[in-house]
Amino acid sequence: MGLKFRKDVVIWGIIAFILNLLVFGVFTFNFIVGVIIFGIIGLKIILYPKLFFSFFIQIIFFQNSFIAFFSGFIESTTHFKILHGINYAVPVLLTILVFKNNTHYFYKNFYYKSLVLLVLLLMYTLFGIYHFGMLNSIVYLRLFSTPLILFLAGIYFARTTNIKFMNNSLFCMFFICALVTLLQFLFPFYLSFILNDLDYFELKKNILSWDDLMAYYRSKPLFNLSWMQIKLVRIGSLIKSFISLSYFLTILGIYFYWPNKKFNFILIVILTLISVNSKGALVFAFFTVFMYYLLYRTNLSNGLSLVLYGISNLLFILIGLNSQNEHILGFFNGLNYLFTLGNGLGFGGNLSNSLVADYMGTPLKDLGYYTRFQNGSESVFGVLFASLGIFSIYYLYFFFNFYKRISQKFGKSNTRLNVLKILTIILFIQGIYQEEAFSPYAFGLVMFLVGINYSKTYDQTEII
Repeated sequence: MGLKFRKDVVIWGIIAFILNLLVFGVFTFNFIVGVIIFGIIGLKIILYPKLFFSFFIQIIFFQNSFIAFFSGFIESTTHFKILHGINYAVPVLLTILVFKNNTHYFYKNFYYKSLVLLVLLLMYTLFGIYHFGMLNSIVYLRLFSTPLILFLAGIYFARTTNIKFMNNSLFCMFFICALVTLLQFLFPFYLSFILNDLDYFELKKNILSWDDLMAYYRSKPLFNLSWMQIKLVRIGSLIKSFISLSYFLTILGIYFYWPNKKFNFILIVILTLISVNSKGALVFAFFTVFMYYLLYRTNLSNGLSLVLYGISNLLFILIGLNSQNEHILGFFNGLNYLFTLGNGLGFGGNLSNSLVADYMGTPLKDLGYYTRFQNGSESVFGVLFASLGIFSIYYLYFFFNFYKRISQKFGKSNTRLNVLKILTIILFIQGIYQEEAFSPYAFGLVMFLVGINYSKTYDQTEII
């Protein structure tokens, strides 16, 4: 892929970094002025595709670090939470631009299917806001719409920016994030001090001292398994979220290194395991490599390979069900709502505080610790089924049809595109096991990568 720290990548990256500091700094002190400054900067940098791309990927993936720099000046948790919506607002605005010029980017058929999906999510968001409140509903609108919105952002940049520049820019971000992760694992106090983590986690987790922060880093056993006695430092690096960091590093490790640089990929997996020790990312990495070998290193047909992948997932699900795993319980409990009209976005999920009652306010059956899993929490699909009910079938149809479409367009001749096809289906199915699987750092990142690579495969006039 010819990855390196090119001069133009570094220069545009530094300028973008300064602009992001300016944007988040102004937003911190005065939100209205921040909107004005953000609008002025946006209108200017959109004329410079390389700068716009650098600005975009930094604001999407490293937003939390920018917020952390100014967290000591943020006066309320409400302001803090609103700032976390910036990396959703930016691709939404870009999506509006893409939809406005839809014939330039995709066929009408895809345009209408996408529009139906987004309108469906908006309707259930409004219903959810009425019953569960604004914040509870908006965070799940973001979760379920992010993969599509980041794909649309990707195809926008595919038409405006050179793929080599984009890959090198992403590689620089990946390298810097991996390096900071390693250093923070080795020197947690010093790197956390530099990254201003205490002010950030005071607002996010009400952690008030450095001793409490270091204890928080070591609060979970290895892979979050209660019977494990090993406790390593679990850090968030530039992303601030443990599990999101593990997906971010693993996905880009696969994208840049698999299968041609397996040793580098193994190093990334080891780094992820020791610094985040997330079992979700480990399962994801296993299934990705497993599927690659089935599809491209054996003589098995695609259909049979997918069947074997399905059987492997079924075994994981049965094991999880037998051990009363929270993620699998959330998935199956969500299925109970599949043939209803749903409860609206915000009904369930780890990010919602309406965990123990339905949209009528009727309390869920008291099962102690397991009460909250009755509405699908801990599983993307569990929350999807509980929220959208029968209409979640359209959501599933949309993305399975999307996978079929990109599989046809990408073909089998390009290794990088083969890897992207596998990442797309694996991360989508990973939603069974974790809510974080659909975050901007996981399935959202994969869809963005699919978008920026899409126009490499055929005539530019036919996008999707």
